[in-house]
Amino acid sequence: MWKSLYQGSVILITSVIFFNDSFANIVTITFSALICIELLNVFSEINKINYKMIFVLVAAAIVYFLSIVLFKNYFDISYISPSFGAKILMIVGIAWLPLFLVE
Repeated sequence: MWKSLYQGSVILITSVIFFNDSFANIVTITFSALICIELLNVFSEINKINYKMIFVLVAAAIVYFLSIVLFKNYFDISYISPSFGAKILMIVGIAWLPLFLVE
């Protein structure tokens, strides 16, 4: 529970810090960061990766991209850019990496 509380807090706080000019796009930002962190959490807890896990990872990525495309009322596609991706990676690193290194 504490891990999830930490990661959720970091996602929201760093989203506001890195994207201070785009509160309207907070759903796109936090959803993207959360999906990446959860996939990393799953893969950091397993001992042996097999082809089924890779298949599920690819399927999750496809569902993520489809959800952004299909739910245009909730996500602003025009906002997604290389800068957006870099900031999401920083948020993911800040939220996931310290806990991974401690384990």
